[in-house]
Amino acid sequence: MVDWVLETVKEAGVKDVKVIANPHHADVAAHLDARVELIYQREPKGTAHALRQIPEGELRGRQVLVVNGDSPLLTAASVLKVIHAHQEQAKPATIASVEDPTRDDGRIIRAADGSLEKIVERKDATSAMRRQVHEFNVGLYCFDGSRLAGELEKVGDDNKAREFYLTEIFLHLRPVTVVKLDDPDEAMGVKDRVRLAKATDILRRRLLEQHMLSGVTIVDPDNTFIDAAVSIGQDTVIEPFTIIKGDTQIGSECRIGPHVYIEDARIGDRSDCGPFAKLRPGTELAEDVHIGSFAELVRTKVGRGSRVPHVSYLGDTDLGVDANIGAGTITANFDGKNKNRTEIGDGAFVGVDTMLVAPVKLGKESRTGAGSVVTKDVPDGATAVGVPARVVRRKPVKSPDSDSEPS
Repeated sequence: MVDWVLETVKEAGVKDVKVIANPHHADVAAHLDARVELIYQREPKGTAHALRQIPEGELRGRQVLVVNGDSPLLTAASVLKVIHAHQEQAKPATIASVEDPTRDDGRIIRAADGSLEKIVERKDATSAMRRQVHEFNVGLYCFDGSRLAGELEKVGDDNKAREFYLTEIFLHLRPVTVVKLDDPDEAMGVKDRVRLAKATDILRRRLLEQHMLSGVTIVDPDNTFIDAAVSIGQDTVIEPFTIIKGDTQIGSECRIGPHVYIEDARIGDRSDCGPFAKLRPGTELAEDVHIGSFAELVRTKVGRGSRVPHVSYLGDTDLGVDANIGAGTITANFDGKNKNRTEIGDGAFVGVDTMLVAPVKLGKESRTGAGSVVTKDVPDGATAVGVPARVVRRKPVKSPDSDSEPS
């Protein structure tokens, strides 16, 4: 979640990024340690107390942007809107707000002239405030760093939570520019698993819209799940109930789904996958490849024009160009200690229910009979059948360097 916030502020042009973290959240700290400067708040006494962990000298003479770490829906455009307003108005502080009658967070209380009077946190809001005030604090602030440093110590903990709220600084730091954002979802702080699910769905739909506007057809956006790092080429069609995760790259004019799971894979132009297929990390499909129903591939490379039509498992496999894998084919890649590779040559034809016991190699234009168990390499042009498989015939195979001489 914090990665979304970091990407947003960096996209907005922020260079010096510090994250104030709880030292008890070791996994979060380890995740961030090599990427940003971590500052620890050893006692969780509120947002103003967190900001006090930064030495005053690092605040003075600078513009200071403060963003809540549980706000993954914030966009770079909104951050820039606040920064630009702060620079144009030249006031000590600028904050962002949204109008949302469905929310119950920190409320923006306006004075009679429309200026900011104060921000009242949810726990301290009166019944009248809950009924009448529907403008909420986003948790996105821009400060004159020198003024911020001078007023931060004035913030007290006279509230129901006995915390030092950063919002209390606006009782001392005036005047304040309030920038109203158009999308109330950007103010959502993810404080529980219910909001996490809502935020995830909003981000998912944003990503799908970006793909559709870039020329990808998403047949059923309500039932399609695509991670942020995924890239998809123009005129590719994504069928319903497809999940695409991690650093996956899909080419142009492909057809994916329905009911397909892909993670950290590469798919070349004009290839198709599914229904009910699974491409696990390390899988690479070249152009014009067909992966059919109930096929699973992992750490496998498939050459141009090859076909794995249905009900097969290829693990740690190098499949050449224009090869065909019969239904029920299995590469037995794990011997109990190591994962071993299988090599299947160009133009090979693997019969149904073939088991390839790795490490093993099928040569170019080789064939296996139905139900074969292949434990030894099969030469180019040879046909192997049986359990264990044995070569029953061979045919000459042309050399790639010659149109007439057999190898």
